[in-house]
Amino acid sequence: HGWSLWLSVSGCVRALALGGCGKDQPKSIKIAHLSPTTGGASSYGFYMINSAKMAVEEINAKGGVKLPDGTQIKIEYAEVDETSNSAGAIEGTKKAVSLEPLVILGPNRSGGVLAAEKLWKEAKIPAITDATSAETTKQGNPYTFRMQISSQYWIPLLVKTAVEKYNIKRPAVIYGLNDYSKANWVATEPAMTQYNLKPVVVQTFNDNDQDFSAQLLEIKKSNADAIFLYGYTPEVGKITRQRSELGMKNIPVFSERAASVPSVYDLAGKENYEGMVTTTTLSPGDPDPKIQEFIKKYESKFNHIISSTHVNHYDSVYIVAEVVGKVGADREKIREALSKLDYKGVLAQYTADKEGNLVHHMHTQVFKDGKWTLLMSETYPVEK
Repeated sequence: HGWSLWLSVSGCVRALALGGCGKDQPKSIKIAHLSPTTGGASSYGFYMINSAKMAVEEINAKGGVKLPDGTQIKIEYAEVDETSNSAGAIEGTKKAVSLEPLVILGPNRSGGVLAAEKLWKEAKIPAITDATSAETTKQGNPYTFRMQISSQYWIPLLVKTAVEKYNIKRPAVIYGLNDYSKANWVATEPAMTQYNLKPVVVQTFNDNDQDFSAQLLEIKKSNADAIFLYGYTPEVGKITRQRSELGMKNIPVFSERAASVPSVYDLAGKENYEGMVTTTTLSPGDPDPKIQEFIKKYESKFNHIISSTHVNHYDSVYIVAEVVGKVGADREKIREALSKLDYKGVLAQYTADKEGNLVHHMHTQVFKDGKWTLLMSETYPVEK
């Protein structure tokens, strides 16, 4: 995956035909996409890049983006590896900024956003990220916009589903010691308190751990009737499998969007993954015709099962095209337009709130009989 992979050509020929390619006329709409193509989160980057490329190709096949002056130019897209860690996000962001894009997509991980966002702020480049940690909403960065609503909304719906759909009374929690997973844990205690619940045991693990038997045996001894599990793909898959190997398959697992990536149930084994409940903003079980059409198109194009998450940058690309079409290729005008965004995409309604969150709906889903089924949905008010 080369960070300098470019997918399109100049639209200046079209501009010349319409009256010249002046010094202020961009040759293309440059988008740099920070995504993890190596490291522990590389399975996420796979879906992020594919979905974004699909949107770029669709827009360019129709001639590109029409600017306010009537000229039409194509999108120039570059993928940049953020290597699944904060140091990689910083180096990747430096590369992305050096490309002088109009907009940055990504990074994926909350820790990466917290580590690197000052770089795109200093460069005054709007960034549409995937971060969900509530900490990323507290930085007050006017150039950061989040495609995913923060953890403070994900976890309460997960807890609500556990109580109202599964009658859970003795939950256990196990989470990874990274920014993303810790943010989910921080949101868990107050969410459980709303239902007079308290974790019977709380366990932690490190990224790249392989053996989780000690933590799982502590959970088994606690007589927990559910496991709330927060981590990245490799650890979630292994923990889910090892839980079954330790005779705990009857204890349901409740997790969030990272657990819904297909590689998780490949690692866990589908027989061990059966019954997994996750939060998500996109569910393959959603009957909405637009969602089903998108899933069919994606799976046909790339010949693999779609993820329930990390494909949101399909809409990100269309948002960039929509905004640039209205305000032109000016970063500051793009930033201002994103801060006031109200856009109906294929996968969601995107309405910017005061903290830069764009999406305001959430689902829970269960993996049953080899496919996802919707359980509960909520829409949250937009605070301007």
